[in-house]
Amino acid sequence: MKRFWQKWVALPLLSMVAAAPSASPPVKQAAPTQAPTQKEASETSRAARPPVAEVVAQLQKNYEAIGSLRAKFAQTLVGPMGKRQASGTVMLKKPGKMRWDYEKPEKKLFVADGTTLWVYEPEDEQAYKQPLNSSQLPAQVSFLFGRGRLQEEFDVAYYDDQPLGEAGDLVLKLLPKVASAQYRHLLFVIQPKTFLVKETVLFDQQGGQNRLVFSSFETNPKNGTDDARFSFTPPPQTKIVTPR
Repeated sequence: MKRFWQKWVALPLLSMVAAAPSASPPVKQAAPTQAPTQKEASETSRAARPPVAEVVAQLQKNYEAIGSLRAKFAQTLVGPMGKRQASGTVMLKKPGKMRWDYEKPEKKLFVADGTTLWVYEPEDEQAYKQPLNSSQLPAQVSFLFGRGRLQEEFDVAYYDDQPLGEAGDLVLKLLPKVASAQYRHLLFVIQPKTFLVKETVLFDQQGGQNRLVFSSFETNPKNGTDDARFSFTPPPQTKIVTPR
């Protein structure tokens, strides 16, 4: 997501000219105030950030209090085969329930009822089924379930290597304390007013990236997150694939 910078608009200076005696002393004008440079503005913004430990604690507290969540998502995968993009809607509900409805570039469904994970590909008329506890859910997703303790599992620091999110967002780098075969580290982009994770980036061991950008958040929605939304029955003629 590109960083949005405030646009400065130059306003014309209007002055009133009045007749005055030629002997009148000249009026001294104040020296123009120099606008802060981008670097200075960035340093000021960093200095105003709360301590990382406070951000992590508030983030953990916030997601532990959320029973269900619904949002739109845009996903970008970058790897040896190039770049792939997808988008759709996601619903999460504790404990361990999730539903990812992919709309573009093709319809696909990831759904878990807390015990079983299904991946349904309607165009190919096939579905993958496996126990949820044995599936390798990315850490960027499992935290949104409310699983795990960030302070216990990661070394967390502010990330300033590249611009992410919007001006004022808090960007954290999460380095696992125990090395993972699935990923090297994570980035969380946090909206400081709501303490919602609006963007995550997972860096895998092969140099690839999995970026998820969330929007149109609804926390604890009253409708649309009943348990039936997280169950799945394969349509007739669907080929069921069960990983060994």
